[in-house]
Amino acid sequence: MQALLRMPQALWLLWLMVVAGLAIFGFAIGVLMLPASAVVGDRLPEMTCLQMAFTPGRFTEVFLSFSEAQRAAILNLLLPGDFVFAWGYGLLLAGLTGLVAMRLSGQWLRVGAVVMWMPLLASLLDCIENIFLYAIGTQLLADPASVVAPALPLLASIAATAKYAALSVITPAYGLSAIFRGLLLDRSLSALFLYLLASLLLLSMVLRPLQQIPPCF
Repeated sequence: MQALLRMPQALWLLWLMVVAGLAIFGFAIGVLMLPASAVVGDRLPEMTCLQMAFTPGRFTEVFLSFSEAQRAAILNLLLPGDFVFAWGYGLLLAGLTGLVAMRLSGQWLRVGAVVMWMPLLASLLDCIENIFLYAIGTQLLADPASVVAPALPLLASIAATAKYAALSVITPAYGLSAIFRGLLLDRSLSALFLYLLASLLLLSMVLRPLQQIPPCF
């Protein structure tokens, strides 16, 4: 993995990931998810509680607290919206983490060559989580009185927990530390631009779960 960051084409490949991630991210939010987001409105943060429900009873309680129109919109947010959104943030954050790691050497580079793949692992876990959430939501939308299989919300929440660990703990822990280390070595305009962009994104990946997950418990 370290050899990948030392390839002559690595810089362009990583910036291509960043640009592609931004484009996919914008398309998901501005096109795919916008109509459904308008229906769910200010209750969008409560969707995190569906991800972290763990049990059928808790999932059903949260899901049925939305109106029928909002429940249908939640399904549209999951598929195709969040499926596309997941790969947007994954490519964007993986590319930025790789670019930060490239400016360092030794152990910092070796660790970064591994950590840069954590956002894409989070994207995969997000898609797995969405499949389970969509299956439960479809069942409850058709019949709110139906009994949800315990394995479905449990597996969704396990995938969500692993996703948040990769995206909101491991990647920011390395990324913010690497940015601090990089600032000690290079304060050129290009480096400062990269560090600013990466730090803003990394901080958002930490703050959003901190704001949304605790109220669910």
